[in-house]
Amino acid sequence: MRTLFLVLAFANVAFFAWRYYDEHVAARGSDPFAQQLNPERVKLVGPEELARIAGARRPAGCLELGPIAAGEAGRAEEAVGAIAAGLKVALRRVDEPARWWVYLPPFATRAAAVQRAAELRRQGVEDSSLVNDDPQWRNAISLGVFRSEEAAVRRADELRRRGVRGIETAAREGAGARVYVQLRDAPEPVRARFGELRDSFPGAEVRECPG
Repeated sequence: MRTLFLVLAFANVAFFAWRYYDEHVAARGSDPFAQQLNPERVKLVGPEELARIAGARRPAGCLELGPIAAGEAGRAEEAVGAIAAGLKVALRRVDEPARWWVYLPPFATRAAAVQRAAELRRQGVEDSSLVNDDPQWRNAISLGVFRSEEAAVRRADELRRRGVRGIETAAREGAGARVYVQLRDAPEPVRARFGELRDSFPGAEVRECPG
């Protein structure tokens, strides 16, 4: 009797084990979606969303730093090259037509130029500015830029009548020339350092290259 009891008990355990496997494990194994650890967290992404995500992760094809005075182009190109070794760096130059300007020649120091500019204001000459972005004319004082020589001469004569001395007039071929340093296909860390360079070139900005 004891042997028959043990056989029947073992048969019952085996039967219930088979039923559990058939209803839970086998059925779940036949359904790939059911095998996900957290199926409720799966999110289907459409083509438009995929394009948006890809676009957000893709670095800009070309960035440029500028405008920068033509005389500073070499320094700017070296600065970009130092952070972008192996990447493509190029210069884009923009030239404006020649202008005539009225000016006081460069002073020996910036302090002397600032002092002279203050004297001009006391003489009633408000529209003057220090030249800082062109190494050749740094610390000069600009008193006006004109499209023609005649207009520049009239301005110089007017200032002389008001007691301003030392005035000169000259053509500035390419005075409006500016350059933009372009960097192509840069990874994100390099792009971030590229943006920091604008602090070294007053007036310059970082933007996408024009089409």
